[in-house]
Amino acid sequence: MKIIRCAIYAIVVAFVLPLIGLDAVAHAQSAAGNGAPAAPAGSKQKLIIRFTWKLKGEYAPLFVALDKGYYAAEGLDVDLAEGSGAETVVKMIGLGTEKIGYGPATVVGEAINRGLPVEIVAVYQPAVPMGLASFPDVPLKTPKDMEGRTLGVSIGETFANLLEPFAEINNVDLSRVKVVQMSSSARATQFIARKLDIASLYLTNELPLFEKTAGVKFNMISISDFGLKVLGASFLVNDDFARSNPETIRKLLRATAKGYLDAKTDYKGATDIMDKYMTLKIDHDVLERQVRATMESAPEPADKPVGWQDDAEWKSNLELLKRTGLIKDVKDSHVYYTNEYLR
Repeated sequence: MKIIRCAIYAIVVAFVLPLIGLDAVAHAQSAAGNGAPAAPAGSKQKLIIRFTWKLKGEYAPLFVALDKGYYAAEGLDVDLAEGSGAETVVKMIGLGTEKIGYGPATVVGEAINRGLPVEIVAVYQPAVPMGLASFPDVPLKTPKDMEGRTLGVSIGETFANLLEPFAEINNVDLSRVKVVQMSSSARATQFIARKLDIASLYLTNELPLFEKTAGVKFNMISISDFGLKVLGASFLVNDDFARSNPETIRKLLRATAKGYLDAKTDYKGATDIMDKYMTLKIDHDVLERQVRATMESAPEPADKPVGWQDDAEWKSNLELLKRTGLIKDVKDSHVYYTNEYLR
């Protein structure tokens, strides 16, 4: 029991504390500089990038670009700021309260169909790195293994919203699956305490942390390997801001591409940089696994700039969103995204 209590405490610390008032700290640390020579006062354009969640290893490429001075070299004074959920952030961007966000591209499909003036200007993950995990003694090789089990999912997460089509694609009888929706922190503690048989999780963030806490290697399947491929990490922008500041967006994407390429070729270096900016410290080995998994989920497009978006993938994603009922109608794909700022 003592071991379980310690494991639960570790998970709660990792998932609950980041939710409590850390945004100001993130602002201060992300703006703290990178050792690059300072430019004359007032010469750089201030730019806030709002993440859709709290700081985690997945954001390493942007912090590499910040730390190495790539944004500054483009004349940008970038502030990398924490967020409180994709739906909240995309709404703020649509209303113009925020100008640029960084998070899953899928949310823009829903936002556009609600009339919000937002669009995606770069996508770095062709598939959201989500999966299902179980302890070694709970068989999990295909989605059918969910039947007869208790599945824990987070409220509002991508997989929870797409569970029904995932089950349909894979011939899973959901009437035989006990699905429990809860907060991310509750799902974490319940899974580690063995109150859930299977849990959905992000392979680039939660899987390394969960395995470290539990001290075991989980059985795991990726949802993208079983027909559920939805676009992941991206830059989402306010339409009016992008049209009024096209060169600013181009500078941002150029500098970020350098951060991605550096992180991909040097996981350890990217991990060391990310560790400097983490408001809640985690085990360095776990952070490195998060960074490595993130870069493996972001393949460099052949003969295209980093962040280039494929029209066929967008159309497939939009049809999936319509199928789930998250959007009613599919508009022309170019309403949702543009590669214009990557040219």
